[in-house]
Amino acid sequence: MAKKIQIFLQKYEFLLPLGLFLLFLAFTLPGISWGAPVIWHPDEIVFRSIKALHGEWQFSEINFDYPDLPQYAMFFLGKLLLALGKTDGDVLVAARVLSAVLAGLTVVVTYLIARRIGGSLGVAGLSGLFLICVSPMSHNGRFAHNDTYLLFFTTLSIFFLLEYSLRGNRLFLYASFLTVGMAASSKYIGGSLLLAPLTVYLLEQWRGIRKNWLSAAETLFIGIVLAFLGFALGTPKALTWMTFYFKRLSSTLQWQANYGHQSDSVRGFIGQYGIMVNGLGLPLSLLFGVALVWAAWQVVRAGRGGESAQEPQTKPFAILLLALLVLDLPMTISYNYQLRYFLTLMPFLAILAAFFVVEIHARAKAAGKPLYPLAVNLTAGGIVLYSLARLLSLMLLVMNDARIPATAFMQTLPAGTSLEHTYYPPTLPPDHFAREHNYPIYFVKGNEAVPSGDKLKFNAGEAGLVERQTDYFVVDSFTSERFNNPHYCQAMPAECAFFKQLETGQSAHYKLLKEFKYTLPPYLPQIRFDFINPSIRIYERIP
Repeated sequence: MAKKIQIFLQKYEFLLPLGLFLLFLAFTLPGISWGAPVIWHPDEIVFRSIKALHGEWQFSEINFDYPDLPQYAMFFLGKLLLALGKTDGDVLVAARVLSAVLAGLTVVVTYLIARRIGGSLGVAGLSGLFLICVSPMSHNGRFAHNDTYLLFFTTLSIFFLLEYSLRGNRLFLYASFLTVGMAASSKYIGGSLLLAPLTVYLLEQWRGIRKNWLSAAETLFIGIVLAFLGFALGTPKALTWMTFYFKRLSSTLQWQANYGHQSDSVRGFIGQYGIMVNGLGLPLSLLFGVALVWAAWQVVRAGRGGESAQEPQTKPFAILLLALLVLDLPMTISYNYQLRYFLTLMPFLAILAAFFVVEIHARAKAAGKPLYPLAVNLTAGGIVLYSLARLLSLMLLVMNDARIPATAFMQTLPAGTSLEHTYYPPTLPPDHFAREHNYPIYFVKGNEAVPSGDKLKFNAGEAGLVERQTDYFVVDSFTSERFNNPHYCQAMPAECAFFKQLETGQSAHYKLLKEFKYTLPPYLPQIRFDFINPSIRIYERIP
């Protein structure tokens, strides 16, 4: 039976990457319209694109926080949908679907890389499956943001670079440079990948570089120009407004590298590992870590002339390790290293993990003891099942977000009253409240000063609400839990005391009216994801 399946898949191999693509979408698309047409999470990129569609904002001219390729993709997608009579909510959902599709296509490219460097159908299929098991893939595939664009173009660039290394055709090298530029045009940290094609080309040509230095210089010049054109293709103002743009870009990059820096912050060189363990789960993190060490050892042995020098994967492994190194470089030196920034590492870690598992299985089988390969199968299968269970938890959290029932409850509150809310509220009925706005709170980072509001005083605590005579106060757990950090309680004592009093029912002016909370079934991994399913508490002013 297994032989027949293998023969069938060899004949119709396209079914394997197609199946992986569909499996990823099956975990990612349910609940994709979550919160629409209101934006419940930092989908600020599509928000800017939607505003630009109606001529309200010129997102490319006023914003330097992001390069423009994803914004233009969403903008033109929105133009098409609006021309077909669709709504802004449809544009939001379609932009999210596009993100999911790009992440799914990355799974396909990962499969192709594994096959191209000599992996069997099993290795390639396992590479794609391990990548699907990375829960931040599905998590960020639901957002209309720039992370999946970066993920797709960086993976595609390494695919082209491997093709160049294996075939020697410079067209693939140029394609790698071009897609590096498009990766940087999706998210600035993608620019670090430029070091990969530069390094690979110089090493490939090192022996003859003195004789052919002019040809090598020409190739590198063309490659760098193509990388810049790839960036300008998605961010035209880098070409048409060059001096003005790059002058502001330098300050933006410096701000992003130190975003959220506090006295106890550590650089990514130390802090990134805990972030990845929490985001991927311990089993998958351990597998990826062990596979990374194993692959590095294979390359080191090859460099020393060991048995690995004859292995066909040694050179591709070295390129994958180089890609991991340069892509991780911005997070390594930065104080700002959120989990989604590490998405670009996952395809290459998944490939190395697949080769590692197959190698260990082959060695266990060669030992002649049936329990050894069985143990490998059970361990790998257990990691996959646990990771897929995390995806199921994510799906349920999205589909049962506590803000969904809270949104319905908001319509039952008396019309004409006043309401304030924290950062992640449910959807509020339009024109229902006489006054409705964000609660004026500012989380102080480091030693910065609290900004002075034009109309509202920041960080006044309960006294501000009482002075404004606000009838209802909506609090999300993402905001309130930030006061578990001692830094914020020291920097914002009035707010910290107020939120603690609300939580314990000790506020003198506000009482809990209703709480909305969704908890996962006990048989699934009890995990949390950024921006999804905060608990919602609605407080009412005591007369």
